[in-house]
Amino acid sequence: MLQFGRRRFKVLLALAACGQISAVVGQDLVAVSPKLAKVEYEDARVRVVRLRIPEHASLPTHDRPRRVVVSLTANHVLLTRANGQTSVTRTEAGTIAWSEPAARTVLNLGGPVENVVVELKRTDEPGNPLAKPTANPSEEYLSDPLHKWVLENQYVRVYEVRIPPGAITTFHRHAYDQVAVYVSGGIVSEQVEGQAWGQPKTIEPRSVSFSGNAAKPMTHRVRNDGKTEYRVALVQFLK
Repeated sequence: MLQFGRRRFKVLLALAACGQISAVVGQDLVAVSPKLAKVEYEDARVRVVRLRIPEHASLPTHDRPRRVVVSLTANHVLLTRANGQTSVTRTEAGTIAWSEPAARTVLNLGGPVENVVVELKRTDEPGNPLAKPTANPSEEYLSDPLHKWVLENQYVRVYEVRIPPGAITTFHRHAYDQVAVYVSGGIVSEQVEGQAWGQPKTIEPRSVSFSGNAAKPMTHRVRNDGKTEYRVALVQFLK
C-alpha cells in the first residue's frame, strides 16, 4: 500500500508539472471557470450549464461528464486532452450533439462561443445510441411533424422543434422530465388538450427551462404567433 501511494504521488507530481493535475483530481468546469460557465438549473439527476468563451480565450483542464451540448453559436476550438493529443473541431450554430466524458483544455480559435450543456449525473456506462427512431413509437414519442427526432440513447431522447410563423403543432404528449433550450425564442401560444388557447407569451432567445412532466404528463399543441421561425432543442430524460 505504501509503495502504491508513493508511485501515485510521483505520478501526480509529474502531471502537476505539465499542467495536467486537474484531469486526475476531477476539476469541474464551473469550478475552474466560474466567470465563463454558469449553472442555469440543477437537481439530483441533471445540471444545465451555460458556457460562454470569448474570442481567443481558453478553459483550463477540466473533466466533463456525459452530456448533451446545444451550440447556440458556431464553435471553432482547439481541444487538448490529458494525454497531450490535440484536435480542432468546428460546429455550426444550432447543432445538438451527445458527448462522452473527457478531460481536456479548450482554446477558442474563432468568435465568441455560447453553448448550453445538459450534464447527466446518473450514468454508469457509455451512451448506446439508436441509429433511428423506433419503428413503432409509443404515445410518449413526440410524433408531431414539427418535432424532429435528433438522437436517443438509454439516458436521453432529443428533439429539435422548428415551427414556422403562423404554424401550429399537432397535439402531442410530454411524459418525461425535460430541459428546453429556446434557440431562437419568439412569441407563442399554447393549448392544453381540453382547454382554450392561452394568451401569447414571449420566449427569450437562448433561454432555458425545466419541466417535470414525468409525474404529471401533459398533452398540448403550440402555435407560433411571431414573424420568425420558433426553434427549440428539447432534451427528455429517460431514466
